[in-house]
Amino acid sequence: MKDNIKIFIDGACQPNPGTGGVGIFIANENIEERISLPLEGTVTNNIAEYQALIICLETIIKKELAYSNIEIFSDSQLICMQFNNKWKCKEKNLSLLLIKAQSLKKEIKSAITVNYIPRELNTIADKLAKDAIS
Repeated sequence: MKDNIKIFIDGACQPNPGTGGVGIFIANENIEERISLPLEGTVTNNIAEYQALIICLETIIKKELAYSNIEIFSDSQLICMQFNNKWKCKEKNLSLLLIKAQSLKKEIKSAITVNYIPRELNTIADKLAKDAIS
């Protein structure tokens, strides 16, 4: 297994609720990949953020990214805290997405952390998410 990889994720919608998009930026010294995907239907910002995490985890599985540590960074404190079991998820529609994300994590052999970062440190993923809805 290779050492570490960092993945920056973001979800956006316009208006809220409205058209949604996901941005994912995968980076280490050997890889730089940008993913910008529109979401189907009307979504809220929190749903878009969860979809970013889910699509990120699905991408790790699909691409068979084998790293000792995979660090995922999001500017959604809600997603990070709920995924790390620090906050309870009280909304049913978000609970289903949280369960899916945690299930996908179990399919990945690498150690995965999901960390909160301020929006100003997540500019690439933010732009990718916004580009997906424009």
